[in-house]
Amino acid sequence: MIKFKKKSDFSLTKFIIITFLIFILLDVFTGKYIYKKFIRKNYKDVDPSYVIPDPVYHHKFRPSYKGLVGWGNVSYIFCTDANGFRASCEELSSNLNEFDIGFIGDSFTEGVGNIYEKSYVGLIASKLKNKKIANLAVQSYSPSIYYAKINSLLSEGYKFDEIIVFLDLGDIVDDILCYQLENEIIVARKTYSKCWTELSTIKSKIGNFTSTKLKLTYEFYSQIEYKLIEFGILEYKGRDGHINNIRSNWTYAYEAKNYNNYTYDGLVKNILTNMEKLSKLLKENDIDLSIAVYPWPPTLKNDIEENKYVKIWQDFCITNCKNFYNLVKPFFDLLEDEKFSNVYKKHYIFEDGHFNNEGHKVIAESFLKLYKN
Repeated sequence: MIKFKKKSDFSLTKFIIITFLIFILLDVFTGKYIYKKFIRKNYKDVDPSYVIPDPVYHHKFRPSYKGLVGWGNVSYIFCTDANGFRASCEELSSNLNEFDIGFIGDSFTEGVGNIYEKSYVGLIASKLKNKKIANLAVQSYSPSIYYAKINSLLSEGYKFDEIIVFLDLGDIVDDILCYQLENEIIVARKTYSKCWTELSTIKSKIGNFTSTKLKLTYEFYSQIEYKLIEFGILEYKGRDGHINNIRSNWTYAYEAKNYNNYTYDGLVKNILTNMEKLSKLLKENDIDLSIAVYPWPPTLKNDIEENKYVKIWQDFCITNCKNFYNLVKPFFDLLEDEKFSNVYKKHYIFEDGHFNNEGHKVIAESFLKLYKN
């Protein structure tokens, strides 16, 4: 005997479908406005003027700046000193040009998403009170820029006893797709538009489409997902673009098509050439060079502790460095007691590949142990 659904059942189904379609249409036509106006202040809405062009080393920070900046959906107070170096907001007028240590790197060393005091350079500086410390890092820097910037600063009369380069996994990509040195000046490569390309997968395409075209839907889904992760119902896996990324997977899944068709050896030779120029420059000016390395989430998930990235700079430092700081190891040590998803969730910004407060603490504490020893 065939049983028919009650009319009320059909009505409920229709109501759900119609409500869903109305929500999607509302999202398509007004989602971005509603999201920006009422839900969350997007990083594009905060002041972007703190990063300015530089004729020698491409870009830098505005000097004596204090304002609200953003990284993803995180907004925070950002300050620089009179030199344009990231610093505590109490140092807006500081114009020191002689430093014991100059830290340089990219967005990780700049400390995106965190106030200065919570970044690993800020934490290190707070423990080395007898040292005059400069944070020369700016997002999207790489070895060609490290050389050009330090060369420019030295010609302007700045002095350093030691330069510590926090080399990023993405630096090798920046130097092959984004920047090149021409007559001691940084110029953008023809492939500059490919600088921040992510691996294109079906999952990433769906995520990118939803996050840009259906802001309300994406936000609604993200909030539900976040709560389920917070309550331990779902395992935190992160965005596909942060786990599968050409900026980090070159150590274990190299494909020349993603890197200007350079061979792997050619890719490594290019970045080593720029770092050798920096090493020579510092030796000529009686300045020590040290190098630190640290992991991205894909390193912890897909690679080994003694990976190619660690080996390249460990070997380079045998003849070029005062110290080599392996800050990849402390995170692999954490994996001995916890699964990857827990380490990722605890130490990196949610839905991002950069360190959160806990990640910065691990870097600072691990660095200080090695530095003092």
